[in-house]
Amino acid sequence: MAMPALPFVTAFYAALTGLLCVVLSLLVVRQRMKTRISIGDGGDASLGRMARVFGNFAEYAALVLVLLALLEICGGPRWLVHALGACFIVGRIAHAYGLSSTLDINAGRSAGITLTLLTILVASGTLLVLVARKVFA
Repeated sequence: MAMPALPFVTAFYAALTGLLCVVLSLLVVRQRMKTRISIGDGGDASLGRMARVFGNFAEYAALVLVLLALLEICGGPRWLVHALGACFIVGRIAHAYGLSSTLDINAGRSAGITLTLLTILVASGTLLVLVARKVFA
């Protein structure tokens, strides 16, 4: 059995995800320093919102990276892995921008969650088909 290719495309998007994680973390740290609140949100709406921006990002990042890596390793089209990785990054940036500006539903939040869920849906569906062909062949 041939050794599967290393997931270099996924590694690229993992690196971008890591950088985005740092940026979002620093925004929370900046808000904590500004409000002088070290634990929780202390009832400060801005700090609570920034913490949710980071938390929402963290809730999806690991799952998407695992799906992309498995899709790439299992022989998914390279262009699709790129498209899904880019879709996820753009979606998370849009969502972070939208949520950091207001708690109301807005274009950034809507686009962000749509792109994120689309990424998960397409990656999961494609992976399921690829693996089912191997498992049930």
